Amino acid sequence: MSVLFVSVAESGEVLGSRVITSSSGTVGPMYFKLVDGLEIYVDKIRSSQLGWLTIRSGECIVGDKILGSPCEVQADRIVITFNEVPDYDRLMFLKSLLIYTVYFAKDCKFPTPKDGEIIVEKSIPLYRFLGGKTEENVVFAMKGTNFTGIKLYRDDSIVCEWKDSIPETGECANLTVDKANDLIIYNATFSKSSNKTFETLLWGRIFYEISVNLDWTNWESSSK
Repeated sequence: MSVLFVSVAESGEVLGSRVITSSSGTVGPMYFKLVDGLEIYVDKIRSSQLGWLTIRSGECIVGDKILGSPCEVQADRIVITFNEVPDYDRLMFLKSLLIYTVYFAKDCKFPTPKDGEIIVEKSIPLYRFLGGKTEENVVFAMKGTNFTGIKLYRDDSIVCEWKDSIPETGECANLTVDKANDLIIYNATFSKSSNKTFETLLWGRIFYEISVNLDWTNWESSSK
């Protein structure tokens, strides 16, 4: 299944994954590069229930609760605003695979990860401005040291799959097993493809995944 990105970002404008560290107040408006057929969810880590977020009449709605406005789907982007920092851990945009992830870490504090959970801090920033660059190093990490089914996708193509720390498919290196700190790490450098201006890296296993967006066109604003 192909993924079509049709938006052009202004230099320095985040249009994808990110971490929100505010503890209170309005969040947004946040902008996300439009992908046809996206579904939007909010969830709490360690909860089996996802909240389906819909956009109706300019508002973001989960169930019968209005989370904020303005929210809208524009010609080239999705606009999301929350009136208050939501009582969720993640905002996720999916199209068969996870495209964007927004983490809510109030006051820069993430929950202590349990076995099998992603260590988000290792992958920050989740949106990379790479204008003028031809490669980028990205680190992914997971709590624990023995997990089957970890996969790496580049857009909608699977690159590697590991059993424990050994790759079963693709040409990726072994995962680094840090027994002292009880975590597993994948550290790799990704080269720009000649026909790509924007890519999503997705790493993890089912229900425990993280997405990092590579914006090969734009530069981060000097004011940030």
